Amino acid sequence: MKKIINIKSLYFIVFGMLFSMTSCDLSLQEAFEFEPEVDLTDPYDNMTAWEFIQFDTALSDEGNLMGEQLNYMVAAIKRAGMESEYSGSDTSRTYLLLNNNAFTGGGDVIQIVTGSSTVSEGETPDDVMARADVETLRKVLEYHIVTTHVKQVPTLYEYGVNYIFQTLIPGEDGVIVMRRDDRYRIDINRAPAPLPSSATSQWERVRKHNYVFNNGIGHFLNDPVRNKPY
Repeated sequence: MKKIINIKSLYFIVFGMLFSMTSCDLSLQEAFEFEPEVDLTDPYDNMTAWEFIQFDTALSDEGNLMGEQLNYMVAAIKRAGMESEYSGSDTSRTYLLLNNNAFTGGGDVIQIVTGSSTVSEGETPDDVMARADVETLRKVLEYHIVTTHVKQVPTLYEYGVNYIFQTLIPGEDGVIVMRRDDRYRIDINRAPAPLPSSATSQWERVRKHNYVFNNGIGHFLNDPVRNKPY
């Protein structure tokens, strides 16, 4: 009787012979080293907050405000005599960076400190800040410096939780509240407690996050925040 060879068994026999003949010739694969295309370093960690604020300034040739530039914030800090608050060695601080838009809109910083949001043709940021009430201006800037180093994570570890911090303004008037959502966006003073309604009516979402300096961290705002009217 003729023996019938199972086709499947024959396949495995042939495959095994071929594998044994070639496997010993395979070289070891070189170790893979991952090189990310994105630069994960902090590009401004050799600067103080004050150096960064002066560095990140630009007005277009037509005088239109551009992006996140800080021309008005530079002028405001100089007018208030608060350069040392942004150039010190305290690494625990968080600087809420007020871009040009935060000064020029209705109800924004220029109106708060001068009584009018109007900027005359040809007026520079220094010219505008020369009209400011200095004590009010200092309070605005002091409220935008938090005495804790606040990152999206791990500082705001849980999303939807209200985290309470203190600004340079002492006591209850200087309390500020931050929380992040599940998309890692940070809202400021959106919580109904412990803040008065006058604060939560002007809550603001952080525009850009985590600018690391050698004396703290910065987040950009498109409008100012407050605890109570300045």
